[in-house]
Amino acid sequence: MIDKINVLIIGNGHYSTGSTVLEGIKETDKDFGVVLPSIFELRRQGFVDKIYLAARNGKKFKNLRTKTEILGKKFGWDTKIELFPKDDDTNENAYLDALEQIPRPVAVIIVTPDNLHKQMIIDSIDHEYHFLVVKPVVNKLSDLNEIILKLENKNVLGLVDFHKIYDDANILIKNNYLRGEYGDFQHIFTKMTQRRDMLKIFGSWITKADNINHYLGSHYIHLVGFITKATPLNVRATCQYGVAINEYNVDTPDIIETQIEWRAMNGSSFISYHVSGWGDPPETGGMTYQEIHIIGTKGHIESDQRNRGFESILEKKGQQIINPYFFSLNKGIDGKVDLEGQYGFKSIKMFIKTAIDVENGADVGSYEGILPTIKDSLNVTAILEAADESLKKNSSIIKLNL
Repeated sequence: MIDKINVLIIGNGHYSTGSTVLEGIKETDKDFGVVLPSIFELRRQGFVDKIYLAARNGKKFKNLRTKTEILGKKFGWDTKIELFPKDDDTNENAYLDALEQIPRPVAVIIVTPDNLHKQMIIDSIDHEYHFLVVKPVVNKLSDLNEIILKLENKNVLGLVDFHKIYDDANILIKNNYLRGEYGDFQHIFTKMTQRRDMLKIFGSWITKADNINHYLGSHYIHLVGFITKATPLNVRATCQYGVAINEYNVDTPDIIETQIEWRAMNGSSFISYHVSGWGDPPETGGMTYQEIHIIGTKGHIESDQRNRGFESILEKKGQQIINPYFFSLNKGIDGKVDLEGQYGFKSIKMFIKTAIDVENGADVGSYEGILPTIKDSLNVTAILEAADESLKKNSSIIKLNL
């Protein structure tokens, strides 16, 4: 029996460590990242042993070490970490060296651009290492099916970081829906848009195969399926251009709207409509607008997941709308960092604890229908691919056969 696991983080970007082109210029909501601080805290809690990080550009490691020193001094964390490649080296396959060298048992967290996910997942499976990948898993259903086939007959845990499912508001919606309090869903509207700062952060790797629907829209699209276990029947998408192409020379839509018809488990049908965007003005008080509105046969449900009751207006900083339930490095009343109530941390902790359970003999198949597994991404992957096809075909309705 084991009680802790070694962790390899692949990627040294915004969500992983807070590294962006805006460092030293403008604050973001994740200046120290989410993944690395979470893993440091999980080591303090006794779930993680050795920590490794692999990235492409070792020239950025000096700044990373400065950050880890700050985190260690501020929160008392053991921030010892082994980095791949060596400082000042550039090696896009450095993660392969890490996979070969780190001792078992291993949990891998993949925090890289979407187009790199598939191969990194396959390499992790080949080593029989458990993995968590940021959403979406991949952009094509054929690639997802290849990964699912690769996982067959292996007791390897594969999860997706759909952290919105750990938000207490969404857990409440799920539980109330399953108890029948809302009746049948008839219409769902969601909005998730971010400051155009994200176009600066991600602009260097955005291609025609990547768009805001994959990065943000996938959150609430997945959530609808996760809550209802409904089957998507058809998809239609529309989009608008402007800020990205005109101000950042990035040929990608500012906004994508995705309409989905679903069949619920009891045979009833409903529509969900999802707006995702990354053209919000830099002056917006919060990094992300996020909200969900539901009409059911027994009433309305409204959840504003941007404004969680905390707002400040300060000199030089202006208005700030803070979401204290996602991820923030604040100390609790005992003077120690307190991440337990934050859904960004909950997702990572769930993965690490579950990976340890699987190492100790738990059946990986027992988590299907409970956690956001690779198979659980079948619906959202099919929807995102259909939305892309719809955009290419003048917003035609694309039928699904799942």
